Amino acid sequence: MELLAKIAKTRPVGTAQNQEITDYIHSYLQSLGYTTKKVPFSCKVWESNESFLVVEGNKIVLQASPFSEPFTGTRKAIVVRNLEELERAECVDKILFLTEDLAKESLQPKDYPFYYPDEHKAIIDCLEAKKPDAIIAITGETNMSGLKPFPLIEDGNFHIPVANLDKEIFAGIEDKVIGHEIELSIVSNNNIATAYQLIASKTVANPKGTILICAHMDSKYNTDGALDNASGVAAMLHAAKNIENDSYNIDIVPFNSEEYYDPQGELIYLKELEESRKEISLVINIDTLAHVGSQVAVATFNFSEKEQAELDSTLNSCTNIVPGQPWYAGDHAMFAFGGTKCILISASDLFEECLSYTHCPQDTIDLVDEKLIENAAEYICKVVNGYK
Repeated sequence: MELLAKIAKTRPVGTAQNQEITDYIHSYLQSLGYTTKKVPFSCKVWESNESFLVVEGNKIVLQASPFSEPFTGTRKAIVVRNLEELERAECVDKILFLTEDLAKESLQPKDYPFYYPDEHKAIIDCLEAKKPDAIIAITGETNMSGLKPFPLIEDGNFHIPVANLDKEIFAGIEDKVIGHEIELSIVSNNNIATAYQLIASKTVANPKGTILICAHMDSKYNTDGALDNASGVAAMLHAAKNIENDSYNIDIVPFNSEEYYDPQGELIYLKELEESRKEISLVINIDTLAHVGSQVAVATFNFSEKEQAELDSTLNSCTNIVPGQPWYAGDHAMFAFGGTKCILISASDLFEECLSYTHCPQDTIDLVDEKLIENAAEYICKVVNGYK
C-alpha cells in the first residue's frame, strides 16, 4: 500500500520528514475533496550522540533521554530507591542515580493536561527541588514499548540532564558508583522548530454533529513507527476515500504530537472545536494496528446497550474484526473521559506482542499486514456511513 510506505519513516514532531509527511497527507485529503487547515506550532527537535559514564576507567554507554539538557563533568554519585530516600538526600553538585520504586515506569511530562498522576508529580517536584547536576535512571524493559532501557523522563520542560542505564548493567557497577566520583557525558541538543497540526473536514447541511476520525501521525525518534502509527494513519486515509454520511460533518485529524511531551496538536484541535462550536458525536481513533498474525481489535466507550448491540452487529459482518479491551493511552482518551462515544481500533495482540516492537528500530514495515489496514478501513466506513 503506497499510503503505508509514504508514512512509515522516522517522523518526530518538527523534523523535516514530519513536515514532508504532513504535506503528503494534506495533499491527499485535499484530493478527496476535504477542506483542510494547517495550524503551526512551535516545538523542539532533539539531536543526540553517544552518552556515557566512566567508572574505574571503564566506559559505559548510556541512552540520553529525548529532550534532555546536555551535561559533561565529574561529580560524586549517590543512589536513591524511593521517594522517602530522595526527600532526605543531599543532591546539589551530585550525579543522582534513580532506581527501584523511582524508576519502575516512565513518568508523565510535567503538567500534562490530560493525565498527570500525583505519584509522578511528587517525584518530579522533588527532583526539581533537590537540584542534582544530572540524573541517571536505572530502568529496563517495559510492557509499553520495545525500548530497553526505557526513558524514565522524556520532557522538554524538565531542565535537569537525564540519561538511562539498563538495570542489569547497573547491578554490576553499583558498588563502584555509590559515593564515588564518576565522569558523565550526556550529549543532547534541542533546537526550536515549527510543526503543523492538520485538520481536514467535510460538512453537510444541518448536521446532527461531527464525527472525528483520528490517528496520530508522529513517531518517536530512531524508529520508522510502522505499527505505531503509520498503520493507523494509512487506515484513516484509506477510509477517508469512501466515507459518505449526509447527517454528520466529518473531521479527519492526523494528530501530530501524541508521541511528544507537549500535546499541542491535540490542544489545537480542542481549541478549534471550542471556537467553531462543533459538537463531537463520535470519535474513531486508530492506533497501532495490523501487526502480522493479529486481527483488528475494536474497543468501545460510552455507548448505550442498544447502540452497542448495533456496533456488535456491524463488527460481526466484517472480516478480521474482533472485540478488543479498552485502554486509554491514546488520543481518544481526552474525549472518552468526557463521556463522548468513542471507538478505539488497534491490534488484537497489542499487549501480548505488538507493543514490544514499538518506539524502537524494530518497528518496520515488514511487521504490518496491509490487508488488515484495508479490513479496518472497511469497518470504519460501515460504522460511519451507517451512523444515525
